[in-house]
Amino acid sequence: MKAVQIGGGLVGNIIAEDMSRDFDVTVVDTDGDALRKISEKNAALKTSRCSCTDAERLAEIIKDADIVTAGVPGRLGREMMNTVIKAGKNLCDISFMPEDFEDLDRLAKEHGVTVIPDIGVAPGMSNFLLGRGASLLDETERAIIYVGGIPEKKIPPFNYQITWSASDVIEEYTRPARYVKNYRTVVSEAMEDLDLQEFPGVGLLETFITDGLRSLVKNIKAKDMQERTMRWPGHAEQMRLLRAMGLFSKEKRCLGGSIVCPREVACDLLFPMWKMDPDSGDRDLTVMRVVAEGYKGCDRIRYTWDLCDRFDEETWNSSMSRCTGLTCSIFAHAVAAGLIKEKGVIAPEKLACSDDLYDFVLSEQKKRGIIYTESVNIVKNAR
Repeated sequence: MKAVQIGGGLVGNIIAEDMSRDFDVTVVDTDGDALRKISEKNAALKTSRCSCTDAERLAEIIKDADIVTAGVPGRLGREMMNTVIKAGKNLCDISFMPEDFEDLDRLAKEHGVTVIPDIGVAPGMSNFLLGRGASLLDETERAIIYVGGIPEKKIPPFNYQITWSASDVIEEYTRPARYVKNYRTVVSEAMEDLDLQEFPGVGLLETFITDGLRSLVKNIKAKDMQERTMRWPGHAEQMRLLRAMGLFSKEKRCLGGSIVCPREVACDLLFPMWKMDPDSGDRDLTVMRVVAEGYKGCDRIRYTWDLCDRFDEETWNSSMSRCTGLTCSIFAHAVAAGLIKEKGVIAPEKLACSDDLYDFVLSEQKKRGIIYTESVNIVKNAR
């Protein structure tokens, strides 16, 4: 069987490697150096230099593919998805597009294809597990995703390091956050409602509201629902201060006698301080807890999934990139194996009621060393 991975970046590389266990894989990217490194690392991977926005050329490359996976910059995601759908190919995608991907649902159904968007770790597994919990309840009272990519050790002064774009991190700290309160969608400033909680295998972390629910707002009926980002304590107040100073603004202004974009300056200053360097001993963690709580008949039930994943010493891959890329590959395997038969653009939470798919996904995660621990708390006759 043949697969095409669109995007040869850090996570795309991991998707391609994992897919190559069972598929003849071609990696598509515009960066010739990235493609050369991919070929040198794994001679079994074929490469093709092409832009994901070159619809005609991309359609030619994927014409013989049994499954397509993708990870491209979010601003290019919709155009890429549109091309893959029109080519009649199934797609699993981690591209964090700003548009509503469900707008392409009708097109995907017309072409008879299955598209699973946002299928990384968060969004992705977070959606799938929250959808699983909600599907097992008659009424969902509380739905919360706690998630964070953090350094294994507290690195002063920010106690933070990144395995992705500094600009994307800052966007998370500035984009207004949607969440659900008493069945209504509300919007607050990012990093509101700061609290501290203990998490297994890590210890005390701070959590705060960010805008990560995306399709869950439409697809999960819950009385209260939030996504909360996790960091080592103290980080949020530092980011709030920088934001209040205007350093996260995109609006150009005169600073030090020059017209500059404050956010670009902030990224240039922060990235060297935040950059993770495995060669110097830096390691990352991916920490996630998904909670779905409510009623099944008269019983009050709380479903919880916990993840604490660490940097992979064998492959030298960061935890966040592994948890993201391997999830995409696992769902692509599920589509190719016929475990997902629905057609259209299907948010991950809509797939979670299938017992076979749930068992397959968690089993395949475990085979790759990513362990989601499920726990269930039941209060009988609570109402």
